[in-house]
Amino acid sequence: MRKFSLFILAFFIFFSQNSFVLNAETNDSFKIETIDHLIDFPEKISFLFTGTTKKKIDDIKVNFKTGDRKTLQYGYMDFETNDNKVSGVMDFRINTTNGYIPPGSTITWNIIVYFEDGSQFSSENNEFIMLDTRFDDWDSIEGEYITIYYRYSKSRAKTLLEECEFLIKDMEAIVGKTEDKIALTLYNNYAEMIEAVRSKSKTSDRELITAGQAFDESSVVLVLAGRSDIGTSTHEIMHILVGRATDGSINLPLWLNEGLAEYANRDKTVSYDLYLEWGIGTNQLKPLSQLRTFPGDPKLTLVSYGQSRSVVRYMIDNYGQEKMYILLNNLSQGMTIDEALLDSYGFELSTLDSNWRDTIGAGPYKSRENAVIEVKISDPNSCTSNNLLLFLPLLFIFWIKSYGKLL
Repeated sequence: MRKFSLFILAFFIFFSQNSFVLNAETNDSFKIETIDHLIDFPEKISFLFTGTTKKKIDDIKVNFKTGDRKTLQYGYMDFETNDNKVSGVMDFRINTTNGYIPPGSTITWNIIVYFEDGSQFSSENNEFIMLDTRFDDWDSIEGEYITIYYRYSKSRAKTLLEECEFLIKDMEAIVGKTEDKIALTLYNNYAEMIEAVRSKSKTSDRELITAGQAFDESSVVLVLAGRSDIGTSTHEIMHILVGRATDGSINLPLWLNEGLAEYANRDKTVSYDLYLEWGIGTNQLKPLSQLRTFPGDPKLTLVSYGQSRSVVRYMIDNYGQEKMYILLNNLSQGMTIDEALLDSYGFELSTLDSNWRDTIGAGPYKSRENAVIEVKISDPNSCTSNNLLLFLPLLFIFWIKSYGKLL
């Protein structure tokens, strides 16, 4: 029995059926009888096969790719032979930070058998959808751009599908035409969803409820069903569209990513205007150059969302959708945000910030002596999509107090 090998990322071009084949023999020397997978969500995926061989096997490798990822993952099977029979299994842990795969992901995989005489055999590609196997009653509804996996409420899934399909067509002028489908996995309640989302930190687990999470490389969105699920779904899907438009650029600033997601939000009942006005009146608006992370204070986080949405609205309303499209394309080419803005709009970030502030009556930024300590709730160096967060009752109290003061 061979020991399980650690997994690493490799290759930027995904395998094709014949790309690893050297002197493959498939007739009398080696045959696959069964090749399959088992999902034990949220713990692991097991890749399995049985076959016959007349040649001594040195190793059996599993290659697999998740969604639209450009990188290939691989590991080696534990295998054993008995006479000419051979069987193998490789377990991939998905309950780790690096190994996490969101439910709804499409996984493509194959095996490569290395023989002791130096020859190889490569199987055909296999594909499956990894769903949350804690529940066995998943159903699906499919549109032109979106597939929704749901349980029980087909009418709710249909409403979300219509809203999300419209969004993708509506945002085409900004992010371009999308071809690969996006999977949306809909959870009925937070108790079901908590085991499926990727945890950010112990602090965020205590203080925040995740209403949605987007994974642009996997083309998957997780959404909590409820009154805000239209807004959550469209917000998170826009993250995937922006990620595709910028080709996963590390230069995509958080304010632009979240601002575009909120610009696309089709839930018109969600508004950050109140907090934006409060931020203007209390000098809480951060310079755009500092919005690579959002503040840890719940009120200031809402101010930052409102600020980001307002800036994106200003850019699109005053300069049109085409310039935003060019800006995102510039970022996909590796430009910094200043370089991308200068090429598409004719000015840099500081000028954008100043001009936007003038239009909302905010005035120049003045540093506050007793600034609120910020904690990172999203990775500033990552272009993966950020969470749309619903805050616990403490935030509701903050909102009531602030609303009362403004009235």
